[in-house]
Amino acid sequence: MTRLALLTGLFALTAHIAPGSAEAAPESATPQLCVTNESDETLNFTVETRDGVRRGMRLDPAAYLCAPGPAPDGGVVSVFVDESHLEGCSRLVPGGASEALRRFASFDRCRWASHD
Repeated sequence: MTRLALLTGLFALTAHIAPGSAEAAPESATPQLCVTNESDETLNFTVETRDGVRRGMRLDPAAYLCAPGPAPDGGVVSVFVDESHLEGCSRLVPGGASEALRRFASFDRCRWASHD
C-alpha cells in the first residue's frame, strides 16, 4: 500500500468518526452505534460494537460519535471526564439504537436519554 493510499484511508476514517453538528446522530439504513453529548460539558466518549470495533473522541456539547460500519447487535457507549479518569458511565445499547448523555456524574450515575 502506498503512503498516499494509507493517508487517504486514515483521512476517510477520521472524517467518519469526527463529531457531527448540533443535530442528533444521523439516521442510517444500516444500524449504527452512536452516542450524542447532550450535556453542557466537553467529555471523552467511546463507542464499542459487539464485534469489538472501538472508537473514542472528546466531544463538545451537541456533538456525536458513531462506530464505523454497521452495528446490528448494538454495543456499549461510555463517557469519562478525560482519558486519565477510570470512573465514568457506560451503557448497553441495543442494535439499531443510539444513546444520548443528558447529564454526567461519576461512578455510573449519569442520566441517559433512554432513562426518560
